[in-house]
Amino acid sequence: MRKGTRTMIVGLSSLPGGGKDFIADILVNDYGFYKVSPGDIIRKYMKKYGDGITREKQQDIQKDLRKKYGNDYIMELCYQRILHSGKRKIAIPGIRLPTDITFYKERFGDNFTNVFIHAPKKLRFDRMVNRKREDAPKTYSEFLKHDARETRMFNIDLTMRMSDVSIVNDGTKAHIKTELKKILKGLN
Repeated sequence: MRKGTRTMIVGLSSLPGGGKDFIADILVNDYGFYKVSPGDIIRKYMKKYGDGITREKQQDIQKDLRKKYGNDYIMELCYQRILHSGKRKIAIPGIRLPTDITFYKERFGDNFTNVFIHAPKKLRFDRMVNRKREDAPKTYSEFLKHDARETRMFNIDLTMRMSDVSIVNDGTKAHIKTELKKILKGLN
């Protein structure tokens, strides 16, 4: 990382369809952030399994990797990408566990801020269906089942409480940009 500039690491947490990548992309395009995605690492592992990508398989792979290599394994891989990037402004869409927040707080201190993104369930379901990813739920009841599983598996309620700031992503892109601008101004 370059010396002389303040490091700003922004973690983004939400349940699926909340807008982690959407907000990370705004940070990249409007503010010059560099994106390091735990989801990209998981999808890389998914290719080894074949049979297509499902939300349940992604959750199971995360659980298996953490069990086999340690709870911080995925975050450590992201951390190494951050260090090798040489960038000072980093967006990490996909902070899931409370220990993920702790991991980055221990390494970056006050330079790490975790943002929890709230969005209504029905809106998140619609987003997941509309983005036409292979892991999108087929029905609303399937979505609710996976949502509950993810909330339990990753202790999302505690992740939400440990987050430094929250944002509601249920409006326009302009609204989110305004909210992000306020958050970033508070970080400087």
